[in-house]
Amino acid sequence: MIVEAESVLRDNLARHLAREQWRILFADRITEAKKIVKRQNIDVVLLGLTLLKREGLAILAMIKKARPLTEVIIINGSNQIALSIEGMKLGAFDDFMGPFNMDALINRIQDAWQQKKQREKARKPLLRRCLDTLAAGAFAEAGEPEMALAYLQNVHKPISQTEKKGAENEKD
Repeated sequence: MIVEAESVLRDNLARHLAREQWRILFADRITEAKKIVKRQNIDVVLLGLTLLKREGLAILAMIKKARPLTEVIIINGSNQIALSIEGMKLGAFDDFMGPFNMDALINRIQDAWQQKKQREKARKPLLRRCLDTLAAGAFAEAGEPEMALAYLQNVHKPISQTEKKGAENEKD
């Protein structure tokens, strides 16, 4: 998705990115961006801050709240470095100062997309997280708070081969 108030830049970005055969959505204000983010799982957002300024940072915050895995790349003018720094603190993936190299931007979009896909793959499904929490709660309720804590700490790490063999030997 491209969120850019300056139509010339937005159209230029779209023309170059269309060559990559990506599906591109557009917004030039927070209300449009909010509608799109609410309806669709966006992979990468190009967010222009040059004209949007603080509204652009509000869009970034909204995106990260609604879709934490969506990666945002800031496009900004060199005279507004403070906005870029603030955007990075809000969770932007990267920032580009204009004028910029389109090939470099395309490479960073691909990097951002890859990172999002890796994070989605690593993220535990909501149901699994709920079941883990319920299991730990059952231990705590049964008067075993140490066991509940140990369960929550160990549930996220894979079982080693040594632990598997030890468990098999205990069965015999």
